Amino acid sequence: MNEFKIGWKIVLTSMLGIAFCGSNVLLYSIGALAPALSEEYGWSHGSIQFASLISISTVVLSLPVVVQLTARFGVRAVTLASMFLSSVFVSLHALLPSDIKYFYLFAFLTAVSYAGTLPITWTKMVTSWFDKRLGLALGLTLLGTGLGGALVKPIAAALIEGYGWRGAYIGLGIIPLIIVLPLIFAWFKEPASDIEQAGSKDGAADSGDAADNSAAAQRQFLKNWRFWVLAAAYLPIGFAVPGLITNMELILATGGASPEVVVTAASSFGLFVIVGRIVGGVLLDKFNPGIVGGVLILSLSVALLMLLQQDLTLSVALVAIALAGFGTGVEFDVLSYLVTRIFGHKQYVKVFGAVMGILYLSSAFGPMLFGATYDRYGNFDLVLYSTAVGVFVSALLIGSLAGTLRSPAVSSDGKISSALP
Repeated sequence: MNEFKIGWKIVLTSMLGIAFCGSNVLLYSIGALAPALSEEYGWSHGSIQFASLISISTVVLSLPVVVQLTARFGVRAVTLASMFLSSVFVSLHALLPSDIKYFYLFAFLTAVSYAGTLPITWTKMVTSWFDKRLGLALGLTLLGTGLGGALVKPIAAALIEGYGWRGAYIGLGIIPLIIVLPLIFAWFKEPASDIEQAGSKDGAADSGDAADNSAAAQRQFLKNWRFWVLAAAYLPIGFAVPGLITNMELILATGGASPEVVVTAASSFGLFVIVGRIVGGVLLDKFNPGIVGGVLILSLSVALLMLLQQDLTLSVALVAIALAGFGTGVEFDVLSYLVTRIFGHKQYVKVFGAVMGILYLSSAFGPMLFGATYDRYGNFDLVLYSTAVGVFVSALLIGSLAGTLRSPAVSSDGKISSALP
């Protein structure tokens, strides 16, 4: 049976869950909310943005707890609780006083609460339902990041205009409760044969997990060299993506692009991310995911080098942004697919969570160092070149995993083996 006939509800719920999770809501609304907060309380832009560093640091520290809670209570229970609590804390921002320390406190509490609605939980559920079409399912699921950006920004702007920033925070907190929470209750459930399916999907990769749940066994993946290859590969990627996104317009402008080119190229980025996710998902299902992942990540490195050119024309800028969109669009898709194929279903949350922690830690420094480079030199040449080299190494590392992977194959006893020992 086509996996999408029984699993489309999981994909839709996960896509909307990612789109309206607390992390996305705050990320894409702060651009509209920051001026209002600054106007009322006199907070500087830098001091408001410092909350992002607090949030990222909190998420990194919270991920191990999410892994443990998911293992004990299941993905559905953790996601339900996290979605509800994060929505409440987003709404509570409406009570912010003039002391910015409370803004930082709310950033911390909200980050703790939304840690269970990051891609780690949504993609974990998707990997439980999909195997042969896993790449496309992950691509569609992770469209939620772009969908959130497209919807949250105008919603936040409209709410601020109609009800002020306090009303906007309340509205942004209520929306997930109305749209996502009912879907989690109704559709977001592990397969009835979850234990059976995990055993058949992951074969030898999971056989030891069922028998040994000791602390040593839970950390067994740390002895697998492929984990460290993934961790090293995603360190530069985590730095590059947010650094590029938060400085894209300025990078294009310092490259000599006209204001019209800047607007056209930057506004097309989201479209290319969406295309990258869908195309990347299809390719991951059809070809070796190590090779596909390496090539797609390589496109981000090429894009960074193209942005070093002076007097950027519209055609060059669009090609560079398209390649950046493709590379950015598959970062989580490739990671999810490789973790599933290498480590199996039962190890997924632990491994994905560990790599995500490294990625988020790296992402905390990307925007800051991109901005610091511009402040010192008046351009982004040094950071673009060094980041391009780092991402190129990432592509090589991901590609090096190609020989250790194989597509799902049905054995004589009907079991699917998706990971090599």
